[in-house]
Amino acid sequence: MVLGLVAAGSTASAQCMVSPPGCDAGEPTGLLATFACACTEPGVCNIGEFCGGGGDPMCPDQGENGTCESRMWHVRNDNSCIPSQSAGLDPATDCTPGITTFSPTCPLTFTVLTRGTAQFRNVFGWYEVTGARPEIDDLNVMLDCDAAEGDAVVLDVRSDPDYGGGAIGFFLLTPEGRSGDTGTAACAGGDCCASLDRYRAGTGFLYFSEPTYSDDGSVTHLNVYDSTIVDRKFYFAWEDTFGRSNFDFTDLVTSVEGVECAGAGAACETGGIGACGAGVTRCTGGELECTPIVEAEPEVCNGVDDDCDGAVDDDAPCPEREVCHDGRCVPNCEVSDEFVCDIGFECDPTTGFCIEVACRGVSCEEGQICRDGVCAGECEGVVCPHGQQCFRDRCIDPCRGVSCGAGAICRGGICVPGCGQCDGVVCEAGLRCPTPGGECVDPSCPGGCGPGTFCREGACVDACEGAVCPRGGACVDGECVGGEGEPGVDGGPRPGVDAGSAGLDAGGELDAGGSPRGRGGEPGCACGVGGEGPSPFAWGLAALLGAGLVRRRRG
Repeated sequence: MVLGLVAAGSTASAQCMVSPPGCDAGEPTGLLATFACACTEPGVCNIGEFCGGGGDPMCPDQGENGTCESRMWHVRNDNSCIPSQSAGLDPATDCTPGITTFSPTCPLTFTVLTRGTAQFRNVFGWYEVTGARPEIDDLNVMLDCDAAEGDAVVLDVRSDPDYGGGAIGFFLLTPEGRSGDTGTAACAGGDCCASLDRYRAGTGFLYFSEPTYSDDGSVTHLNVYDSTIVDRKFYFAWEDTFGRSNFDFTDLVTSVEGVECAGAGAACETGGIGACGAGVTRCTGGELECTPIVEAEPEVCNGVDDDCDGAVDDDAPCPEREVCHDGRCVPNCEVSDEFVCDIGFECDPTTGFCIEVACRGVSCEEGQICRDGVCAGECEGVVCPHGQQCFRDRCIDPCRGVSCGAGAICRGGICVPGCGQCDGVVCEAGLRCPTPGGECVDPSCPGGCGPGTFCREGACVDACEGAVCPRGGACVDGECVGGEGEPGVDGGPRPGVDAGSAGLDAGGELDAGGSPRGRGGEPGCACGVGGEGPSPFAWGLAALLGAGLVRRRRG
């Protein structure tokens, strides 16, 4: 199930007030011709050759030369310069006037498509949206007045230390001279190169993708188009003269790849089941849709509904003589020759789990757990060590044992794009992304921190600081151990558990069979829980939805 959200003010089709194509030196001009040359292959244009009215079997040339935004072609006895037929992105109807701000979900690529025949050498850049007109010092020039057709600049806005995590807008700055409250339609002082310094000195005009803040609010200076052939790419077609327009919108045409309309790139719920419920918003034709992060996969013992059938860890495989319980493989007390339950626990032959003797026959409501024969809220009073989450009265790291592919990292038990990737995790304030597709790091601890510690403001801090472990356990080296039904404080196995128990390696990671281990301590007793309860994935989804896959403005 995909939830469709309409971007505020967006329209599926609009009248964009664009003049029809023209002709220059025997070639078609205008925005349609520009889009016909906006192709995935360099040096290609989808403009068919004129063939007149003869009997040439190749006439007409359909202009199908590559994958381009638009296509133009002639018919017999057509105008020899301007094709009368077109298809694809239509400048006259496909602009998106309601989209004025954007989300930088990837590193951005700014490219000049054309400067048309404009006398002004304008500049183009971005600013962070604040709800007020941007200050001149908050404008970031990406394509200066010397940027030529085909020039491109790449920037990961999300890694900019001055970026606060909000939506961004775009601007055009011109070098037009001023005469009182109006423009002169000529380059100020004969200098046609625009710059922020000249604007500070009173030369030129500013126009914004948020038109309310433009120096001239009476004329439409910008048409925005969503690419039909490249994801996360928009075109910005500008008119640059104060108070007037010839409506060709080719005074500067730029593209920005790596953006979505504002609201995209945020974590969302798809309405799907299990792991398929986690999504990220995407923009298509001016509308936001929630698309899944992951697809259904075979179930594994990890506390996640991997196959999206509504049941967590159903029929999840475990090594021989073990059973899956609470997202981890534990010894099956019914069939194990070496394992016995702790004092005060007994084996439930129907499940192979150890349960408290006092909880025999006790059934608790969902979200509760039986302790000493009484149902209570699971995880009540528990404060887990740094980086862990309480799940069914155990502190676990839902990503322990999870192996993600290149460019992805684990969050809440699922793999998501790492920092510096499209839709990737964005580093919080003070953190940096040293390797695209990796984890954010704290540069204030250049040497890193050892096991059981984490970096905070230049110091390595004990991960157990402030921890209150479940069931009276102790926190040792960033792990809760020694509670009732858990391993001893010394980290050794509980009575009756062989230290070489099948499937667990010395690091508490995956065994040879690929079974996730080490979630919430070593294999051991499980206690009776009412209902399925939340899974580590449910916590992970809540974290993604709360913090967002991309950083959002605070306050």
